[in-house]
Amino acid sequence: MREKYGLLLDFDGVVVDSEPLYEKAMNVQFRKYGISVQPEDWLFFKGKDAKAVFPYIRDKYDRDLDTERMERDYRSDLLREFRDHMDYVPGFPGFFRETLDDFTNVLVTSTSREIMEWTFANIAVENVFSHMITSTEVRRTKPHPEPYLKASERIGIPVEKCVVIEDSVNGIRSGRAAGAKVVAITSTFPGEVLQEANLIVQSYDELSAARLIRLIREDP
Repeated sequence: MREKYGLLLDFDGVVVDSEPLYEKAMNVQFRKYGISVQPEDWLFFKGKDAKAVFPYIRDKYDRDLDTERMERDYRSDLLREFRDHMDYVPGFPGFFRETLDDFTNVLVTSTSREIMEWTFANIAVENVFSHMITSTEVRRTKPHPEPYLKASERIGIPVEKCVVIEDSVNGIRSGRAAGAKVVAITSTFPGEVLQEANLIVQSYDELSAARLIRLIREDP
């Protein structure tokens, strides 16, 4: 029987080119309250659920903010951006099809299940994944290892035989802490920010099922 490996995929910035849409929707909220966020803030945001972002902004900038209202308004803006502008990261569909014989895949996202289900029902991106772990299914989101440990458990493949594809520091740290090999794609951040990954690529043209298997089999 052909050995199966685990392919654990972040969604935003890895499957879909959505990070600019998140940033645009968040900036609407920040401008509304006169907050000018810094580059290090965006490093914190990427790979985190909105429930962590707005309390962080409230505390860092010492503002009396209704974070629940900000989150509701943000999600409304975000879903509109998704509906109007969402598309795949270039090269992802072909790469994904090429992995199906060797890998069982899991989508692992810090987004809620409610938004993911809305996304697949309302935009031109299909839910082609075997399994999905969202922020709804975990107690601790990225950079904690729980999301990727749960994904490995879901498919019954040891995490040491899994490879994670991520685009953010928080996601890389989550995958590495879980014990998986991690590939970083520079769709959101430049390579120098992603140095904690086992492998950094510029695009899916640099990846194949065979290359991922070789990475998994390498010594830690």
